[in-house]
Amino acid sequence: MSRASIQKQNKIVIIVAAVIILASVFLTLAVSGRLGGLLGSSEGRGYQNITFTDAVLTCRDYAVKAFGDDLRTLEVDDHSSRFDQREFVYKIFLKVETPAAKQLPGLSLHYVNCFVRSSSGRISKYESYEDKEQKVSPVTGDDTNLFGWPR
Repeated sequence: MSRASIQKQNKIVIIVAAVIILASVFLTLAVSGRLGGLLGSSEGRGYQNITFTDAVLTCRDYAVKAFGDDLRTLEVDDHSSRFDQREFVYKIFLKVETPAAKQLPGLSLHYVNCFVRSSSGRISKYESYEDKEQKVSPVTGDDTNLFGWPR
């Protein structure tokens, strides 16, 4: 064989080996799900492993935006909030107080149900219900309760 054909054969072997290695790396990244970060932003996918605290903070931030300036208090129901293993979702329950309608004194109580996917950290369901029968202490001009204690 001539020297030129040996060099040509060596180049072909090197190129084929490089293509096989690159294809192997590409397929490994694609199967593991890490390819999205290389091709574009991975922000759309959210977290890979979120905690209960992450879910609570996500719901709290969403509720603060939903209620806006009307929000007086926001409380997490730690007794009922939980992780549902069957659905792989965090079920977060909140109680929110807002000023009552202008004709009614006091505050209005709202119950919020917020479900966060454990895989992505995104809210999959958000519901807010106003408790029409709940009586909350009246609001005074100086933001104290009926006995003069600060809120």
